[in-house]
Amino acid sequence: MILKITLIGLIVGVIGTGLGGILAVLFNEKASKYMSFFMGLSGGIMLSLVMFDLIEEAIEGIGIVYAVILIFLGALATKILKEKVKINGENASGYLMLTSIIMHNLPEGLAIGTTFLAEPKRGIAMAAAIGMHNLPEGLALALGFICNKASGKRAVIMSMIAGLPIAIGCFIGSSFGEIFSIITGVLLSIAAGMMMYVVMDEMIPESKSLYTIIGVMLGIVIVKSIA
Repeated sequence: MILKITLIGLIVGVIGTGLGGILAVLFNEKASKYMSFFMGLSGGIMLSLVMFDLIEEAIEGIGIVYAVILIFLGALATKILKEKVKINGENASGYLMLTSIIMHNLPEGLAIGTTFLAEPKRGIAMAAAIGMHNLPEGLALALGFICNKASGKRAVIMSMIAGLPIAIGCFIGSSFGEIFSIITGVLLSIAAGMMMYVVMDEMIPESKSLYTIIGVMLGIVIVKSIA
């Protein structure tokens, strides 16, 4: 059973974010020409995931006070990481986003694993929903690399790597059950803060036209429609 749940998590994670990455590559040639639009689109997707998904789940898990504190600490940790480890250059936003999505996907895997163990049918439904939810994540992540002149191959590989922690979370969740409910809330809060910092510091400032607003709004529509 544990192996089956882990395999489901692997398929959901890698295919979900990987498909998003492939969609981004389809826009590869247009990304440089319409960089403001695509950066806005990516930023809109990430902000929507933070506001409509991660923060809500985090508050349910650990309460609003602890969630807000950890969101701030996540943003602060990302700022320090960027400055101390010298994460800069053309793909800085992409790698920072990759880190935040990895932290986000681990608790999602925990949720699938624990739910599947208790109610298999509900676990399958949750896995399918998270797979769809991962599509805009992979799209945003890959666009973050493509807009900064990374190759399409690297963008897709990075989007697939981002989905791997779901399988790890599924394994841990199905092995140890409900004891990870608090940890899930903590990780989601930190991931939300990291994503928020990346969008505000790296993506939106790089987008300086009316197309940015159009991209952000379209990103919100994508998340609300798919996730």
